[in-house]
This record gives sequence, structure tokens and C-alpha cells, in this order.
Amino acid sequence: MRLAPAATILLLLGGAIGHVPVAVVLGLVVGVVEIGQVVWRRRGLGRVDYVRHLDTDRVAWGDEVGLTIEVWNRTGLPLPWLRADDEPAHGISVRDLPLVEVERTNVLRNVWSLAPSERVFRHLRLVTDRRGVFTIGPVRLAGGDLFARPATEDEREEIDRFIVRPRVVAAPELARPDRWGEVDRARSGLSEDPSRFAGIRPWVPGDSIRRIHPRASARLRQPMSKRFEPSRERDVLIALDVQTSETSAWASALDSEDVETLYVVAASLAASLERTGAAFGIVAAGFALSTRRLAQVPISDAPGQAGRVLDLLARLSTVPSASYERLLATVHRTIRPGTVVLALTCREPGPFLASLRRLERAGAHVVVLASGQGAVANARRARAAGFSARTAVLDGPWPSAGRLLVA
Repeated sequence: MRLAPAATILLLLGGAIGHVPVAVVLGLVVGVVEIGQVVWRRRGLGRVDYVRHLDTDRVAWGDEVGLTIEVWNRTGLPLPWLRADDEPAHGISVRDLPLVEVERTNVLRNVWSLAPSERVFRHLRLVTDRRGVFTIGPVRLAGGDLFARPATEDEREEIDRFIVRPRVVAAPELARPDRWGEVDRARSGLSEDPSRFAGIRPWVPGDSIRRIHPRASARLRQPMSKRFEPSRERDVLIALDVQTSETSAWASALDSEDVETLYVVAASLAASLERTGAAFGIVAAGFALSTRRLAQVPISDAPGQAGRVLDLLARLSTVPSASYERLLATVHRTIRPGTVVLALTCREPGPFLASLRRLERAGAHVVVLASGQGAVANARRARAAGFSARTAVLDGPWPSAGRLLVA
């Protein structure tokens, strides 16, 4: 038997037998308090709704994420206090509300006092210090009885996620060479794509008879030729080298700042390519919250392609999942001839020059984009080996840089 019920019974019996009214009253008070706690414990938090609402599921680095917490006491009992401890992922902080350390874990703590059937909302602003996929949850709820004593607890596994994309800075347009055999092609006008019909024009001597549009010619009573849009420029694939050290991909002690700088460069290039209407994609040997060893976004010129690339970069780890040589071997087997491969790296290119040569022999146009502190020297080595090479460096540390400089 619990102490409080036993004390209640003893006080009531002792007061009744000994004719002590104070003991009887005290026993009644203890009994009411115990009954109240039992009622609050049994009703529990089962009919208390706790819901989080994120303003968006993806933001750019440096932006805030709005979080609205909705609590609804659907019971007929008041809750003198209700405490909610949410577990935010490492790197999340709350604007104007410090996190509380509980059992060596920082939690987002909120406390309310709720009347029966009361529904409340609390609006918060979440900020992060890095890119990535962030979670908030699970939540541990605790409530008090009518006398504000702890009465019930509940842990709920609901987890909300949002993506923080890497930072994007202003980047120049990359001139993407377009060739037909060994001859440079004009960027517009001279080479037409027969699958992209653009209208009709009067027939002129020299037009092929196959270009004549029969129905339009009959309707207008003069020969009319079909007109087509210029051929699209080459596809572009960003081959991102996650490894930043000259040691093996598995044993290297990675500098996360160098990796983050590389991801900002890749994100800025993707945004620049989308502005120019290019078909582009990205591939990297990194872990991206999946079981696949290689992370990639296939080449496409569909709207929102830059957003898909940024989402991949947000999920991508700073630890390589395979060597860059293996990544380039996979690219060699999958890309179409004529694709421009931007080999974005901050390492000395010597270890993977043979892989780049195989790509060029397969018909790809390889451009080495050297980044990081040794960008100039690494680009010079790539040119000495016979490759097109450029430097792609930020004009400052990645959190504060304003432009991507490509030379």
C-alpha cells in the first residue's frame, strides 16, 4: 500500500476513534489530494495534442525557419503546468530562447498552464550554423495535477525535418564549349535541332526539299520551309571531389572547412548554370542519407534543377564514400559523348589524371576546376598534363564570401 492512502486511512480512523476533528479534516485533505493525483494520472496526456508546424522544409544557409508549436488540452481537466522538452539536432538554436541541458542533452523546453479544452500556439524561430538535414524531436511531455505536483509523463516519437541548403554566392557564367567533331560550333543559330520545331519561313534557294512544309505551302500558295531552334549547348556534369587530403579516402583527416568551401563553390556553379539555361547535374562520392555509395542528380534542364542539386549538397557528408578515381570510372560508364565534365577538386590532380584522360577518350570535354588554397598551382599542373583548367575560389571565407572568382 502506498504511503498517502495508508496515511489517509490512519488519519480518518484515528480521528474518528479518538474524536480528533483536526485529524479527520487532515485525512480528508490528504485523501482529496491523492484522489486528484490518481485522476490526473489516469487521464494522463492521451488527449493532449502536441503538434509542430514548420514554415518550410528547406531554406538557404543563413535563413531562419519558423516553428509553430500547437498544444490542445482536449480533456475536461485543467493542467496547472504542462512541460514539453523537444530534442533539436546538433547545430540548431532558437532565436531569443536558450536551450536547456537535461541529462547531458540540450532540449527546447516550453511550459504552459492550460484550462480545460484550451488550445495555444507558440511561435519560434530556428537558426542553424551549417548546411545539412536537421531534425527536431522526439518530445517528452510532463504534466501536473490540480496541486501542481508531477502527475503524468509521455514520450512521443514524432520527428520533423528540414533541409538547410549550402550557401550560394554570385558566380560568373561559365562558357561551355560546343563542338562538332573538331570544329567549334556557334553558340546559337548555325546548328539546328530537328526535334525543336519553331515555325515556318519562306523557302529560299539552297533549302533541302525535306524542309518544305506541305500544308503551310499549300495554304499560303508559296513554298514554305520549316524552321527549328538552335541546338542546345552541351550537357554539363559537376564531378565533385569530396576528398580534400592527399592520403587515402578512408584514412584522410578531413578539414570540414575546406569541404564546406567546396560545397559552396559547387552550389554557386549550379545556380550559375541554371541561370544560363544549361542542362546540368552533379555526382559525388559521398554519403547522402542513403545506402548508395555515390550521390548524384542526373543531368537535366528541367525547372528547379539547381534546387535538386542544392538539396543533394545539403545531405552530402564531409566524409568520402569512395575514391575520386572510382567516381570518375562510374562517370565514364554513364555519360554521353560530348558532355562537359567539370572536375571540381581542391587536391593536386596527379592521382586522377589517368581517369580524366579516359573520360576525354570517351568523348567528354574535361575541365579541371581547381579550388582551395593550392588552386593556382593545381590548375597549372592540370594544364601541363594537357587538360583545360581554371581556378574557382571564393573571395573570402565561405560564411562571409561575396563572389566566386573563376579565372
